[in-house]
Amino acid sequence: MTYYTVDATVWATNALTDTTLLYGFTGDNYEKDEDAAVESIRRAKQGIASDDDSWPKEMYFDSPYKKLSKLPAIFSAGGVWVVSQRFAEVLRRFELGKTTLHPVRLFQHDRTTPFDGEYFCLAFGETKDTFVPEESPRIRKVPFRKTDIWEPKHTDNDYGLAFEKNCSARC
Repeated sequence: MTYYTVDATVWATNALTDTTLLYGFTGDNYEKDEDAAVESIRRAKQGIASDDDSWPKEMYFDSPYKKLSKLPAIFSAGGVWVVSQRFAEVLRRFELGKTTLHPVRLFQHDRTTPFDGEYFCLAFGETKDTFVPEESPRIRKVPFRKTDIWEPKHTDNDYGLAFEKNCSARC
């Protein structure tokens, strides 16, 4: 979805709440130091930057019974957000602040058969609170959640999000 303001464009996605983008992977960092790996995931969810050493260099698909032939452009791999090279190229066109991309090699369960293409762990390094839900007529709060998660009311949600006026200077 694309939303326009007077002088800025905002792209919105439901990728971070889309359960079809959850894949079972185990990272080499998890096998080396489970506590540090869990901490890096926790920090990314909170938008706190982490150092390069806390992210996996290799990840292995968990299921010995299923072989994946293709992965989406963005997905969660064992709690770590992973993006394709093409997706990373798009992200790099924008000011990411403290958010970083870390190269990662992806393998099938046998740990020797690589997935085609290049991938990167997406390490969120900050958050920005510029969304104004009370002025966003085409969204609704997802019920029964401990945190505020918003979703579109309809499939046609163009021009349905409102942001603070100074969002373009901070986003």
